[in-house]
Amino acid sequence: MLATMIRLMLTIEGECCGPMSIGTVAVIRALQKHLGLSLAESSECVERCVFEGEQVTLSAPTRAAAHALLAEFERLPAAARIHAHLAD
Repeated sequence: MLATMIRLMLTIEGECCGPMSIGTVAVIRALQKHLGLSLAESSECVERCVFEGEQVTLSAPTRAAAHALLAEFERLPAAARIHAHLAD
């Protein structure tokens, strides 16, 4: 039986303060923790969202991991600027 990756869509409203966006470190760490991404992969996703205005598609290894990531995003101080959901 093949494992199905759970797809998530992520956008982040950019609110820049100098060369860095407020709150991006917590998002990067959450992506590493729940999706098993490297620091470079997580940073690239966040930079594409914040600085290029892109919507990125991510893959979670399990539905539980996807829901844990979404729950963590909701607890972050920047939650109002983070828009993430399971892809249809």
